[in-house]
Amino acid sequence: MPARKNQTEGPPKHKAGHKRFKFGPTSKFVLFVGDEGAILVYIKDNTVQNRQFVSDGNAENLKELEESLAQDVKAPLLLVIDNMDQSYVQQTLPPVSPLSINKLIKRRLDRDFGANDIKGAIMLGREKTGRKDWNFLMVALEKSPQLSIWIDFVSGLPNRFQGIYLVATEAEIIVKNLEHAMGVSKEGTGSEWKFFISHNKVGGVRQVVLRNGRLIFTRMAQPIGESSPEVIAGNIEQEILSTMEYIRRLSFNPQSGLDIYIVVSSALKPLIDQTKFEARSMHILTPYETAQYLDIEGATQPTDQFGDVVLAASIGRSKKHILTLTTAQSRQYDQMHQIMVYQRIAAAALGVGAIVYTGALAHDIYHVYSKKVELEETEMFRQKTMESLRAEIKKSNVDIEKSGDLIDLYQKLQKEDQTPVPFIAKVGTIIKRPIEIKTISWTLDETKGKGNQSAPKMTAVFTMGFPGVTTIDAFKIVSKKVLAELKEAFKGCDVQFTKVPPKWSDSEKLDISFDANQPKPADANNANQSDVELTIKGEVLPPTSPQPASTP
Repeated sequence: MPARKNQTEGPPKHKAGHKRFKFGPTSKFVLFVGDEGAILVYIKDNTVQNRQFVSDGNAENLKELEESLAQDVKAPLLLVIDNMDQSYVQQTLPPVSPLSINKLIKRRLDRDFGANDIKGAIMLGREKTGRKDWNFLMVALEKSPQLSIWIDFVSGLPNRFQGIYLVATEAEIIVKNLEHAMGVSKEGTGSEWKFFISHNKVGGVRQVVLRNGRLIFTRMAQPIGESSPEVIAGNIEQEILSTMEYIRRLSFNPQSGLDIYIVVSSALKPLIDQTKFEARSMHILTPYETAQYLDIEGATQPTDQFGDVVLAASIGRSKKHILTLTTAQSRQYDQMHQIMVYQRIAAAALGVGAIVYTGALAHDIYHVYSKKVELEETEMFRQKTMESLRAEIKKSNVDIEKSGDLIDLYQKLQKEDQTPVPFIAKVGTIIKRPIEIKTISWTLDETKGKGNQSAPKMTAVFTMGFPGVTTIDAFKIVSKKVLAELKEAFKGCDVQFTKVPPKWSDSEKLDISFDANQPKPADANNANQSDVELTIKGEVLPPTSPQPASTP
């Protein structure tokens, strides 16, 4: 076995050319909850601005936290849990198709865990040999009375509730970021096993075991009620040794390599005997050193004893997560938030949308701002309003430029019963990057069906760009795939390409029509010669909002 590499010194200062972790200038709250209390962390511009500890969820403490959250109601809130009431069970399923695996996992979760448990699953991949079964990790969080208090609290706040996260699952990303900051190569140290241990205030000693970078085991030891550094250090050593002995049942072998990362106070750091562990490399870090490696400003002070805040900040500002848990109530709130975002986007573009549609769509069935005189009188006011809201939306990471066509359509139809939002959302799941949707033209034709029932028909014309597609063969491959998926999604509708650039005109096997009576988008006269036009005709979708994706 290679010589053990021990690291007890602090992180080096950032040097020129050293890649640091960069995140956008957004604000966010993270409520870190354990069996021994909770810590509210406020992050803004990649810096921890404030941290606030409460011992439990009584009415007085909740009011105190609510006052702090009210200081920035536009900042979303994440709930990070690190308590004892968690279950992790690794399971396998037969080699069914990828389209069926999520349904089978959901059935297994419902069968093995209670109806009130908050549950989800992490896909670990497939076996490389044999039947190539699916491997996944089932995760369940018991909704105890204490946890219910915290969930009810965050669900009733004006701040958007983004979901529930677990320290054990998100440790995968934390370890990767630590290795990156320490200069470990992408291939790692060659160790198959990695331990991550953190001494936390609201929970205890959290241990996470990774095998080939994926979570395989976790456990928590609660505080022993002893404040002596020697006793606490000895207890942490014993917990690690007990875990090593246990995971031998999971085929753990020190010869395959073990890296250990421990986050403890500066008082405990020199007391942990590194010679007790058969580790290839061992890194004992204080919370302050961990925050420096992860480039989290303001998270800790050199004298801090616990890792709660640096873990909360790391999970809160991460752009990716291993597992997001939700409740039925939180999914409803998230759906309402999405609707509000659509409304804000539409409001931000009222001025621009009205001017465009007044000239080009004078006969539009909704007659939005039909009088040019009124537009001229209110143009300046709308422009100021748009700029103000544009700045607000930019802070929310909403790309207003990419949403322009959806804004125009929604603005026109917001007073009507029929709305294009579900239709656009459905199309958006198929027409994805790198394909660009440049313009959308939407019309409705009210016809009478049987029994004089109103049967609205819609015609939607999409002007699209195919960046990076330079040959006929490449265009055929991409466009045929899109066309097939659209036809499958909109059965009963007429879906076809109605305009193809001359350079791709040799697309004889595509559904292409050059009907002169086809409606043209508002800027058809100025369309780029490389643009492609797609038309969808059929019955309008029912006016329902798109549903958010559920946790598998």
